[in-house]
Amino acid sequence: MHLIIVDTAQIQSYVFNSNRLRENIGASHLVAQATDSWAKEAVQYTVKKHNIVADGRLDDTRSIENPADNLDGEVLYAGGGNFVVLFRDDSKAKDFIRTLSRKVLTDAPNLQLVVAQRQFNWKQSLRRTLKDAFEQLAEKKRSRILSAPLLGLGVTKMCRSTGWPATGWVKKIGDDPERPASSEILAKLRVVDRDGKKLSEADRRLTSILPCPEGYDYPAQLDHLGGTKGEHNFIAVVHADGNGMGQRIMGIGGGDPRLDNREYIRSLRSLSEAVDRASQMALKDVLSKLETRIQKDGGDRIVHRNTAGKIVAEIRLKPAEDGLCYLPFRPVVFGGDDVTFVCDGRLGLSLAIEYIRQLEKHTEDLPDKKGKLTASAGISIVKAHYPFSRAYSLAEELCRKAKKYRRDINYDASCIDWHFALSGLSGTIEDIRRREYKVDKGLLCLRPVIVGDAKAGSNFYRTWAAVEKSIEELQGENWAERRNKLKALRDALREGPEAVKYFRIKFNEGKPLPRFDASCTNWEQSGWYSGYCGYFDALELVDWFIPL
Repeated sequence: MHLIIVDTAQIQSYVFNSNRLRENIGASHLVAQATDSWAKEAVQYTVKKHNIVADGRLDDTRSIENPADNLDGEVLYAGGGNFVVLFRDDSKAKDFIRTLSRKVLTDAPNLQLVVAQRQFNWKQSLRRTLKDAFEQLAEKKRSRILSAPLLGLGVTKMCRSTGWPATGWVKKIGDDPERPASSEILAKLRVVDRDGKKLSEADRRLTSILPCPEGYDYPAQLDHLGGTKGEHNFIAVVHADGNGMGQRIMGIGGGDPRLDNREYIRSLRSLSEAVDRASQMALKDVLSKLETRIQKDGGDRIVHRNTAGKIVAEIRLKPAEDGLCYLPFRPVVFGGDDVTFVCDGRLGLSLAIEYIRQLEKHTEDLPDKKGKLTASAGISIVKAHYPFSRAYSLAEELCRKAKKYRRDINYDASCIDWHFALSGLSGTIEDIRRREYKVDKGLLCLRPVIVGDAKAGSNFYRTWAAVEKSIEELQGENWAERRNKLKALRDALREGPEAVKYFRIKFNEGKPLPRFDASCTNWEQSGWYSGYCGYFDALELVDWFIPL
């Protein structure tokens, strides 16, 4: 037999290289099609006998090693951006690769496929062969020769999104003028632009998984996410990724290479499908909670009030066609344990945390019986017209920092990290924090933090609960209405504990700072503990955080 794994390369630049949300949405849809629907269609075109049923599901009752089924090809699983299939015949395997490649070249220009193929005997260990094939795939990604196409001649116009030669025109939509576009951009927009009132291809896929609440529509432009022009026009890019999924997959069956191949396929497929389902359910719960929050505030806005009833922050939903309103939220990449979405900047943290909590809830009973799946997330909050690819790169980098923090504390918990960029960004997040948050006393921010309960005896204070409690206190009537007091506290925290004690006497009648941790009074007295400042994160978010 012949084992084939299909993957895509340079996804970040393909999906997020544009400031236009419509193009990012279209690119994400094309990537998802290439390693799912199109790959399944290529299998069906290549061989007559397979295990794909009418709606694209995989038939678990049919197997390639069973002579009675007489299958020519079997899809093992499609998930996590990979497509894995077995063929009996080498010529059919090559036909499949040729068919899928042609489809991608014509319908998703510049999307780069990477394919690994290995011979396989059913008496061998499928687990080991699959592991070897993934290593071969990774090596192909590292060593592939980058193409150097002719970018254009003097008589060509340049695409404003990619810089490649334009092959057509994009019509004017909203503030986006008519412009020349390359084949890549035209393909992305072809699956996201609507024909009259009909849903686009990308919208149909999204709404089939995540139906839009009645009375609302998903935005396809960043300006429709709810920001107020010139005032609070910020977006949040959220990238969340499951923790340790690779190890869980490799640990199927206890890691025993003698595990029966058919049992291994069932377990692999079952885990992949269960995680995919859980991720979709988590997004549905996030959307449901967001809708409930909107309805509570009148149906066309989200209002956050402090304990005294005064408005701290407000999002007015943008009007859409036919009397609908745009949701301040749009998934861009979804499926499996890897999720990216954009939203109004003031909702980024609350939606990310809600997604993580719901994912944990829906993965408590995964087929591998290894407990719930935790996740790490990075949230970049930037101006709406900040380069989108840079905002996504920052969110991905913050997600990696959250994962590293989880490994450093050796605790299986969900973690998040975020950055609020009022202006441009220069350097890595490490450079930024060293430049903007490092002072003589230590680090002004607690980030990254644990989403749930901290491990006993560890950095118990570096939790989202502590940050959220601080925000709640600083949004209260004794602080929110006194801008000079908040600014003075910010300056005092930068100078150190002695300056904070002086601040308390001058601005706070000698009273302690707001309490967010009952087990340690150092925070309330000096604002600092163990090299970390307890209030700076909250001060940054006091005007920007809206809880669900």
